Order: sequence, then structure tokens, then C-alpha cells
Amino acid sequence: MYQEQGFQVSDAVLGSNVQAELGVDIREAPFAALYAFIDEYIALLRYQSIYFLSADHKVSPSAMTFYRLSIRQLRTLTSIRVLCGNGLDANARLQLRLLYETAQLWVRFRIDQQILSDYTACTTPESANKFWHKYLSKEKTERYLKNQMQERGLSWIGGLEEQIKDLKQKLSLVAHPTFLADYHETLSDWNGQPDTFVIKDPLKSSYFTLSKAIFITIMPFSIFPDPPYNFVSISLRQQGAGWNPISHPTESWEDYNQQLRNMFPSIFLMAIRFFEGFDKAKSD
Repeated sequence: MYQEQGFQVSDAVLGSNVQAELGVDIREAPFAALYAFIDEYIALLRYQSIYFLSADHKVSPSAMTFYRLSIRQLRTLTSIRVLCGNGLDANARLQLRLLYETAQLWVRFRIDQQILSDYTACTTPESANKFWHKYLSKEKTERYLKNQMQERGLSWIGGLEEQIKDLKQKLSLVAHPTFLADYHETLSDWNGQPDTFVIKDPLKSSYFTLSKAIFITIMPFSIFPDPPYNFVSISLRQQGAGWNPISHPTESWEDYNQQLRNMFPSIFLMAIRFFEGFDKAKSD
């Protein structure tokens, strides 16, 4: 997939570094391929974030907001990866809500300058809470994005509405105390290793959490046609040794970063094959 985008990858993909850093071997875990996809996205979130740091922040002050969103998503996705890798699936699902709401904002910020200004003005707990009620509660941003997609002729990869409906329905089971969630938590605890207090092997139930985390992660990168950021940036490919985490022949800083961002939907198209295969295996 990297080579098809023109990248020159040597003997290992980016996600292998994440796997080594986290130190939990998931190669024999249920749905191990999904952990590999998440590791790749963690690395890509880090690399694409550098573009926002390279912007001239006096001319393009909103670039720093997108950098902060990148880091927030990177750390939330890593939390999901670590929790699932240690058998704490219900706790990982709680992180999905934050991942989803942040992805919604990222998409909206790209097409709505007013909300971006309101967001950066939230410098107190009170104003942050007011912002959430104004823009995120009661599916406000979901409805806004749906309307804008229709009005502007935009679209994105995947069956978004069905995916989100399924996500919210199942998240509600763990976001609040429920008998069903408690039942499954106790069952997975009994089936864990008898010599540990908390940490368990990865669970099969993490399929939902991992697959939805992958879907949510690509949302800000999967709008077509892609709304431009229009930042005035300083090329890091022309400074001394240059910043070139994955070799690519282009000399254009803008093109290089666009190619990095293109990897998010490209890898997702590959992940769909695994979703379909896993779904088929569960139904057989």
C-alpha cells in the first residue's frame, strides 16, 4: 500500500515500531490483524501531525488546533490499543466516545470556521462545557455534517450512518452502569489468567472496539473532495537533512503530506477485507 502511493519502505512498516514500544506481543491475539492496523494509524497520526507544526502560526493560527487534535487522537487511540491488548475491552470502549467526538470536531473544523473560533476561545472549564452543549450534545455536529455533506456534494468512505448507529447503541452499554456490561465483564474476568489481579489476555469481544476505532480514526482523512487546509507552511524537506520519515520522491512539502494523509483511507480499504473475513467467520 505504501509503495502504491510512491513511498519507499524498507523491511518494516511504521506500525512495527509502535508494537515494539508498547511491548505487548499481540501476534497470537484474537483479531491480531486489527491491532496491526491500529499500530499503523498511531504512527501515521504522529507523522502527519508535523505538517501542522510546520505552518506559519502567525498567518495560520488554526494549524496549532489541528496539531493538538492529532495528538489527542494519537493518545486516545493508543489508550484503546493498550487496554484491548490487556483484556480491558469495556474500558477501551469508553475511549471510543472521545475518539469519535474528536473526529467529528476535526471534520467540522475543516469546513466551519465559526466553530473553530469558538473552540479556541474555550479557555475555562465553564466555556468548554458550554461549547460541548452548543455543538456536540444531542447529535448537533452529526446533523450539521450530514447537511453539509449533502449541500456541498461531499462524501466519505464507508457506510458512515450505519457504522455510527451501531457504535452509539453499543457504547451506551458501557458508558453507564448496566447489567449486561457487568455480566460480560465478570465473565471475561473469570476466563482470565488465575495468577493475575487485573491484566488478562486480549478478548474476542475487542473486535467491535478495534474495528470501530479504525473506522473513527480515518474520518478526518476520508472526505471527498478533500477540503484544503490552506495553511502557509514552511517546508521541512529543504532544511539541511530534511524531514523524511518515509522516503518519497516528491520534493513538494504539501504533496508529501497529502500523500501521508492519503494513507489513512488507503489502509482502511485494505482493513475492510479483514472486517468482511472476520464477519464471515463469526457467522459460519
